[in-house]
Amino acid sequence: MSEDSLRQSIEQAFSSVPCPEKKRIAYARGAWETPELVRDFGGRHWKDVPLEKVRDHAAHLSLFSPEAMTYYLPAYLNAALVDLDVRDFLLSSLTISDEAQPDLRSFFLRRFDRLSPLQRSAIRMFLIHMRDASTSPISKQSWSQALETYWDLPAE
Repeated sequence: MSEDSLRQSIEQAFSSVPCPEKKRIAYARGAWETPELVRDFGGRHWKDVPLEKVRDHAAHLSLFSPEAMTYYLPAYLNAALVDLDVRDFLLSSLTISDEAQPDLRSFFLRRFDRLSPLQRSAIRMFLIHMRDASTSPISKQSWSQALETYWDLPAE
């Protein structure tokens, strides 16, 4: 799949997600990064968030409220196609924790199980694209692991 086709699939999958109110951007309101996260994302369409702002918050996807995470995830997916820092953090965010970390695993499932089949499919296509574009065996394995441990499984 070409990058343009992938971007179109991502846009289509998330097109009906409503923009969250500014007060509903952050999940962890007490986190020190929250004011900047709200400032940089709040009130913006996900397509209008500059790459630099996504990069600034590459490690903060887990701080979004569930609705804001669903809404702004396409900005992260698109940024990861061109930015290595965003790509690395996004890979870790899209990889489910193993059974030895039940709290992290539950947090992951609460956030991603709410996605529609179309949205899950777009993320799956993104992960396949990243795996296939990887030149390093270790990187290929990391993308494959994300796919095999969650995204390739049928939605329940």
